[in-house]
Amino acid sequence: MKLSVVIMAGGSGKRFWPLSRESKAKQSLALFSEKTLLAETIERIKPLAEDITIVSSLKQRAEIGRDAEKYEKVKVIYEPCGKNTAPCILLSLLAIKSKCSEERAVLVLPSDHYVAEPEKFRKTVKKGLGFLEKNRESIGTIGIEPAYPETGFGYIKKGKVVENGIFGVESFEEKPCFEKAEKFVESGNYLWNGGIFIFSLDPMLEEFKKLTPDIYETVNSLKSFDMPELGIYDSLRSISFDYAVMEKTEKPLFTVPGNFGWNDVGSWKAYFDLLPKDESGNAKVGNAAFINCRNSLAVNLTEKEIVMFNKESELLVATDDAIFSATLNDHAKMREITEFLDKNNLKKLL
Repeated sequence: MKLSVVIMAGGSGKRFWPLSRESKAKQSLALFSEKTLLAETIERIKPLAEDITIVSSLKQRAEIGRDAEKYEKVKVIYEPCGKNTAPCILLSLLAIKSKCSEERAVLVLPSDHYVAEPEKFRKTVKKGLGFLEKNRESIGTIGIEPAYPETGFGYIKKGKVVENGIFGVESFEEKPCFEKAEKFVESGNYLWNGGIFIFSLDPMLEEFKKLTPDIYETVNSLKSFDMPELGIYDSLRSISFDYAVMEKTEKPLFTVPGNFGWNDVGSWKAYFDLLPKDESGNAKVGNAAFINCRNSLAVNLTEKEIVMFNKESELLVATDDAIFSATLNDHAKMREITEFLDKNNLKKLL
């Protein structure tokens, strides 16, 4: 089967404020090279893909379009409003189906993750595709071998071996407390759920029709899958693909464990962890100097010089229109910042 890739590129631009905004979410940031995370995602999977469909929001049209237009066989669908991942994925599948008559394998990817070893990632995908080719009714995930107990991810519990290096799925686990996460990792039976899915196009459309008939009928009634109408799309209930399909399906599930240097880059702290450090554990992007500082991060997109003095685990971000100071341990509270801006006549900074 040929492979169609769906890249989910929504997001509200909150976690990486002030670098990210509503019109420029994390996938449109160039965090590790001159290319954005979205461009890196496209280039990572393009050698295997027949075509790529990006699903994003209208607010991000300028930024997403700038990346997409650089590549052949890459199209973008702009949702008029966000309704979580189940409607997003279904919309893209119906768009793919409307343009090809043959059966396809589909790989669903987030747009804003970091992968240190792209070739290992592609080998893992190919392994899953090989299994899917022989088991077309199955639904698969690429699970991430956990490097440490993490409470911010869901987990996949591996079942029995179904093929060399491929497992059934016993259960999906919600984000655990630390003690539970420790037990998951120590057991060796769990993988991080990185939101990477693989399945056959037609069986998945039938599964949507069976498990979420209201969503299927509404999305299928759109006059255009490429430019969905706000009135119809806004009437959809918001639900994730995990809840709508993965946790309810009776189809056989499989998971391919992956170890390719994956990181969801879900916070300023996660970004800091991936950057090179000086002898005191400090990291910087742009012009910055550290005096008696430890384990701190300075990100400077201006022409001015940042000087950080007597700080530990500090975060300082400077853009042309905002300067943000916090501790790196405040990453779980970033929504409080954008909520404050929204309520205090500072929406221009969102």
